[in-house]
Amino acid sequence: MQPEKDQLYTDNAVARKIDNGMTVTLERLPYLHSATAGVWVKTGSANEQPDQAGISHFLEHLFFKGTKTRTARQIMEPIESKGGHLNAFTSREYTCLYVKTLDKHLASGIEVLADVIKNSTFCDLDKERNVVLEEIASIEDVPEDYAHDLLGTRLWPNHPLGWPVSGREDSVANITLKDVQSYYKAWYRPRNMYFSIAGNFDESAVLEQVDREFGGLPPSPSHKHSGPPEFSPGIEIIERDIAQNHICMAFPGPTVSDERRYVYDILSSALGGGSTSRLFERIREEEGLAYSIYSFHSCFFTAGMFGVYAAVAPENFDRTLGLIFEEIGKFRAAPIPETELENNREHLKGSMLMSLESTFNRMSRMAKSMIYYKRLLGLSEIIGALDAVTVDDIHQVACEIFRPERCTMIVLGPKPATPLEGIPL
Repeated sequence: MQPEKDQLYTDNAVARKIDNGMTVTLERLPYLHSATAGVWVKTGSANEQPDQAGISHFLEHLFFKGTKTRTARQIMEPIESKGGHLNAFTSREYTCLYVKTLDKHLASGIEVLADVIKNSTFCDLDKERNVVLEEIASIEDVPEDYAHDLLGTRLWPNHPLGWPVSGREDSVANITLKDVQSYYKAWYRPRNMYFSIAGNFDESAVLEQVDREFGGLPPSPSHKHSGPPEFSPGIEIIERDIAQNHICMAFPGPTVSDERRYVYDILSSALGGGSTSRLFERIREEEGLAYSIYSFHSCFFTAGMFGVYAAVAPENFDRTLGLIFEEIGKFRAAPIPETELENNREHLKGSMLMSLESTFNRMSRMAKSMIYYKRLLGLSEIIGALDAVTVDDIHQVACEIFRPERCTMIVLGPKPATPLEGIPL
């Protein structure tokens, strides 16, 4: 029997704690045949020291090189041979290791995941260091990614929140096994860890296994995160012999605890969030100046950014940049029409609900909610917050942030023919 359509979006998430303080979030979806389980740790590049930049990401790689009882192949084989998937990723403020598998293989998947996190020997350090250094080098070969990294460094120059997640070549080259072990011991503690699972599973069996696998980790106090960074406005041109100019700019944005983040969501959607957004329609559809152009915003514990990215041929640079600031300026000049607000509101709500057809997205949503808010945000709460945004809210935020002295901009590529003498807002 197929589930009713509304069941796909039912919010059945629950949160539990095991005795040592580790948080467990669960969302059972009995009409599926799989589940995704992840262990999230509240640490990332924003918690690193300058001489160890990239250690969170390096540690993530080393988890998969072997445990006390498994080789790298023996870690992957029992998962992949059953059609499953085991992987990890690092961000500025959290690290996640996760497994996706058929429901009948879930217990073994969780056991492997726990073994990797508890019993890794961090072997082959120098081999994996070279892999990470190659990954860092590869980012510079992708101008879009590199421009975003450069923007972060320019935006928050003296704070780890602005550093590249993968680290720098010099810092990664000097990380020792002792450094890795100390970092692991400091941050991979139960009160700083979250187990999250979504899909088809037996709740009592999962809770029993999580307690068995992770309950032996000793409790310890959580670490404090870094203080807020200082925003650094201005323009920086990084000359490079490539075919396009990559423009990446940002204005101050909200923190994760700022209720106005929903206003920024709609503002970003309207400015450059899709093929009907103002930037896309004006610069790509009407003028034919760029293939890639979009807006974005990111929220963190202590800061946030609202940005725009575009890649254009050098001969189109001046015209494109002028149009970007012209479209940005329109949000300051007048409130957006109600119909535009409603269309973008529904776009965001629809995208969020459709994303919930993925067990990975559901698992991630619960974990991030606990990391950032210490509670599960309900879907109705998020939708209600989006519904509450008004045209005046958007106009107020636009007038507040879209000012020359609050803009940071990176231009990566050929030197612009016309010197940039300021932000034309």
